[in-house]
Amino acid sequence: MASLAILQHDARVEARLTDALSGAHDVVVRPTWKAMEEAIRHDDVEGCLIDADHPDAATASRRISALRRAFPDIAIITCIDAERAEEYFDLGCLGVDGLVVSDERPTKVRADIDAALSRARAYRIERILVDRVDGPGPEAVAWAMEHAGPETSVSRLAAALGHSPRTLRAALQEADLPGPARILLWGRLLLAGARLGDDNRRVEDVAFSLGYATATSFGRAMKVHTGLTPAAVSKKGGMEVVLEALVPPSTRLRRRSSGSGGERALRRSVRALGLALLSGVVVVASGCATLGFGSGVDRSSLEDVLTDPPFDQMHVGVLAVDAGTGEVLYDHNGHRKFIPASNQKILVTATALSLLGPDHRFRTEVWAAGTLRDGHLDGDLVLVTSGDPSLSDRYWSSGSAALAALADSVRAAGIRYVAGRVFVDVAAWDSATVGPTWEVEDLRYSYGSTGGAFAVDEGSLEAVVRSGDQIGDTARITWTPLGTHDFVRSRVVTVPSDSATRLRPSYLPETRRIVLNGTIAAGTVDTTSFATRDPVRQAAHAWLRALRRAGVEAEGLEIGWRRDLAVGGGCRSGALEACRAAGLVTAMESPALSEIVAGILEPSQNWMTEQLVRALGAQFGGRGSWNEGIGVVERFLIDEVGVDSTDIAPRDGSGLSAYNLVTPRALAAILAYMHRGPHATSYRAAMAEPAEDDSTLERRLPGLEGRLFAKTGTISNVNSLSGYLVRDDGRELVFSVLTNGSGLPASQVRQAIDEVVEILAR
Repeated sequence: MASLAILQHDARVEARLTDALSGAHDVVVRPTWKAMEEAIRHDDVEGCLIDADHPDAATASRRISALRRAFPDIAIITCIDAERAEEYFDLGCLGVDGLVVSDERPTKVRADIDAALSRARAYRIERILVDRVDGPGPEAVAWAMEHAGPETSVSRLAAALGHSPRTLRAALQEADLPGPARILLWGRLLLAGARLGDDNRRVEDVAFSLGYATATSFGRAMKVHTGLTPAAVSKKGGMEVVLEALVPPSTRLRRRSSGSGGERALRRSVRALGLALLSGVVVVASGCATLGFGSGVDRSSLEDVLTDPPFDQMHVGVLAVDAGTGEVLYDHNGHRKFIPASNQKILVTATALSLLGPDHRFRTEVWAAGTLRDGHLDGDLVLVTSGDPSLSDRYWSSGSAALAALADSVRAAGIRYVAGRVFVDVAAWDSATVGPTWEVEDLRYSYGSTGGAFAVDEGSLEAVVRSGDQIGDTARITWTPLGTHDFVRSRVVTVPSDSATRLRPSYLPETRRIVLNGTIAAGTVDTTSFATRDPVRQAAHAWLRALRRAGVEAEGLEIGWRRDLAVGGGCRSGALEACRAAGLVTAMESPALSEIVAGILEPSQNWMTEQLVRALGAQFGGRGSWNEGIGVVERFLIDEVGVDSTDIAPRDGSGLSAYNLVTPRALAAILAYMHRGPHATSYRAAMAEPAEDDSTLERRLPGLEGRLFAKTGTISNVNSLSGYLVRDDGRELVFSVLTNGSGLPASQVRQAIDEVVEILAR
């Protein structure tokens, strides 16, 4: 066990601290400053817990400063009176490693002491490494050790060192060091060594505290990377023997000159002030600052909400991070995986904006493959598609209107007759129309609509159902967009006028038709929407109809599902630009991607998100498929954003799949990445806001208008809310609240989530 010396003038506080630490540490009490110095010098004391008012604050500050100069490697923790916090000055700049509030709970005291010991040990490691490795290595390893545990991530490490994950990886490689993920592992092993050797803790306890599932998995990691078993580490010297195994003393990797003592002291003071923030004591000025209360989160109120119904019987994760500094202000299960529902859209939209840019536009082109003379095309009219998600009444008066505008452009270009085929090239995407992990029951509804390389009206049909003239007659149905004329069949029966109208669509794959079953009250006209289930074929037929209405005579229609098919003029699909017999007739572009992302996030639009996933696969992967698109998203978030690979398990883009998994810290990392990047303004503006028309927060969280920008999420037993929040004091937070397993009405869970957000806003 680590040995701690206590200097405390209040006997009651001394007794309380001694009781709290006994069993976890060897505690020695010293009555004077001189006795404390002797204990540090001769009794192998690893840390000292000092009364910040002994005999008064000014004297204590001078004595602490002298101790720090004399003993740079020891942990110095100060004990303060929370009610008089404004009287403590400059503790951070004196190099204090931690603060303990005198009347805090024993478990909190022990946790704060452990954190301070980890901080001091990390500083000692950094001082050793500056003579062995170059670049950001010493500081990176020290940070990884100080923050070792299940909550650490590459993105947090990079942000702490002023890097992006990508630039940090490059800087480490330049210094011949492993990547950030391995550095985090080193930090865990070093802290494990300290707890095994210096603190004499059990292997099982050390493994669990650092996030390992079992002592066996921890022991395997220690053996693989150091060549030592945990027992050997405990016997041979703890932290130092682990360090020698990872970075031997003979190592000299592009040695740099170490920073000045002043720079080192400043780094240490910043760490100490960070602890102050997490302990509920906050910095109210920059530099060597006064410590006071006021801008920390109300942890007590948050914990009350999380332990009361409905959260008491649910799985809940809450993470709040300062958007400017990256400091974690509150963490409850932030490292655990949850089904995110529509918070999954954050992963996809952040990736798309970053890779494609906010000004990216989807382009649909029409080519003439063959000879055009006097309005007669002797060849094929080829539509080259891109999965444009905007061909709907969200951006046009209707999807049919978008096709009509494109067809009018073809006619205006002088084409009146197509001797060959109207060829729709969709080969850049696969032909799948159903998300691989979606539930069958969802497929009939508009929120379960699927798309493809060419689809309109967000993959949905709107059907107008009119009752028959007599009871028992079959109802009449018209629908838009109109593709094949027999795509929807009616089995809806007219019933007496005082009966209920019930409509239920079913897709019959063997006939590629939708059958609408149910009843409709006599004298009734009803409108219903449902998923197309055959979106590409229906859109292609709607395109042929649009051409004919525009005055372009055409007969044959072919959908090109495969690459490199023969088209008119001896050309091949997918290579029209290289064919001398082909020419671009016209093209249509979507709104900017920033507008499309807003169309996704504000109303939580599933279909457009899935189009975006497959578009990413088509552009950056091998093909426009779910697998390729999800792979692009995963690679970007892990390699560029720095999300830990174990923190995400995406299966679709919209969040409709219950197989998606993500941690609150992954969502916070993605949101923080976007906040720091060039698209911060457009991304935040794309989020839902309270009182915003047609957004998912329109009727939630009144009073936070203009301060809350977030993404909601709801599927059965899952509710979520993640985004940006400006607090009452002006600080901006990145936050994530994920809940699973409620078994309750969504409205009840949303109310509890909103209460969490309101507390964070204070």
